Amino acid sequence: MAVFAFALAACHPTPAPKAQTGEPPVLVPPSEASTPSLPTEWQITSIDWDDADSGDINGVRFRLSDVDAPETGGLGAAIGAAKCERERTRGIAAREWMQERTRDIGSLRITNTHGYDRMEEPRLLIDLSVGGVDVGRHGIEAGYLAAWPHNGSRAMAPKPDWCAEG
Repeated sequence: MAVFAFALAACHPTPAPKAQTGEPPVLVPPSEASTPSLPTEWQITSIDWDDADSGDINGVRFRLSDVDAPETGGLGAAIGAAKCERERTRGIAAREWMQERTRDIGSLRITNTHGYDRMEEPRLLIDLSVGGVDVGRHGIEAGYLAAWPHNGSRAMAPKPDWCAEG
């Protein structure tokens, strides 16, 4: 089976050297001393989800663009805290749903990048598809994610309330 890669015209790429087999380079994270930069090609070899809208791809922190997922951290946690137990329960279910949808690494594609978010440790903002289906849109349709449109790093709507009934 052929390995597909997403080509992206970007400044200062950080891909690993091409393997002798002709495979596309593996996405490698920027060093801590460098400014994050966008890679030019992707070959996804691993994906780990923190919650249903963010995690690590090949060790690079990412966040799905224009969507939000309920938080999975315990109430009062220092990082990723849910505002209520309902949000936490929904967040765990959403993460499990996303893990199941993205289990087949070979069918994952990063279809677009949108730069980095404004977190202390920046995350690459991406659109991700599995088998040609955008997982963000699919997650919204399935009720696990909510639309949260942004213009660059500026939110265009309030963050969804995962504690509300509905």
